Amino acid sequence: MTDTYTPILESIYLEAEERLRKNGNAPVKPTGVPTEIVSHIDLVTDNVEDVRGINNVLVTSFLEKIAHPDQDIRLHQAKMANGYSGRGLDTQYVAPFLKSHHLKSMVESGWLTRSLEQDSPYTLEYRGAIRNRGIKTAFLEILDRIQNGKAEPRACLLYYFQKLILFREKEKVEIRPREGGSEPFIQEICHMLEEHFSRSSAYGKSKLPVIAVYSIYECLMDELKRFEGKKLLPLGHHTSADSRSEAIGDIQVNGENDEPFEGVEIKYGKPITHVLVEDAYEKIRKHPVSRYYILSTEEISAEELPKIRESIQAVATEHGCQVITNGLINSIKYYLRLIENPRKFLERYTANVLSDSELKIEHKEIWKGIMHG
Repeated sequence: MTDTYTPILESIYLEAEERLRKNGNAPVKPTGVPTEIVSHIDLVTDNVEDVRGINNVLVTSFLEKIAHPDQDIRLHQAKMANGYSGRGLDTQYVAPFLKSHHLKSMVESGWLTRSLEQDSPYTLEYRGAIRNRGIKTAFLEILDRIQNGKAEPRACLLYYFQKLILFREKEKVEIRPREGGSEPFIQEICHMLEEHFSRSSAYGKSKLPVIAVYSIYECLMDELKRFEGKKLLPLGHHTSADSRSEAIGDIQVNGENDEPFEGVEIKYGKPITHVLVEDAYEKIRKHPVSRYYILSTEEISAEELPKIRESIQAVATEHGCQVITNGLINSIKYYLRLIENPRKFLERYTANVLSDSELKIEHKEIWKGIMHG
């Protein structure tokens, strides 16, 4: 089937870049769009970090209206009379396009957001529980004006892309390499990581320890014989349930046959319990996993310790997998000792923090300050 959607997205995106270049990186207000709708778009795009679901749905709606002018874009599900599959369009074309250009996006689709997946049209009376009332009003009025011919969809998307591009550029945080060529002390790196974890307060901070351990694995894959011929899977969407993403943990290494070989589950602010060990076993029981690590920022309680040991032994007896439970920082210290030069880890962690689309500007600015403090 011919892809008619991506060429539309690419054409409007390139025009958005060109308009910004010619206008000194200031967005050009669209013609054919009422002032209040421009203000609504500004509200959504200025808060896009917190409303990624709405972001995807709006881009998908603009696109569908451009491609098929007769389609009522408020009828966002194929099962609705005269409706279309907004989720399918988003998953197949919109989300991949946004991610390929490093623009804010949901990992798979905006329709995975509970407040947007309701089976009722996006009319002004839509009852989906969008928490921010101002954003909800803006979202629904944008669609209402477009559908009723009072706002031109291509002009809306052209302006919208300009705002997303500017947000992307604002989010870039330049971090210079640390001065000096000497090898950084492992203890110093651990202190830096602990400071980064503790000072970050914005939503998404729980992904920072995951990125830290993942960055270590990136280094170890090339250095440890254990990982010869193995493959480190890309870091997944941290807020997705493992059952949905079909992963065995936050970090996964696959063997030569592409079966799970090693996994890591990282808990931020949540102590390890025997229940977590049993939950881990449910994820790995059908796979030839050799080792499975459960790491936490919290201490294991004295009451849980014997139960955890019992559960670990049960997994070893029935399956053969070694389940290792430990504190996060202690594990990082151990891992760093295995890396030939820990400076390589700092480089990987920095690159991963900067490129991660789920992290907020705050997380990147704090790390910049720590690196050069």
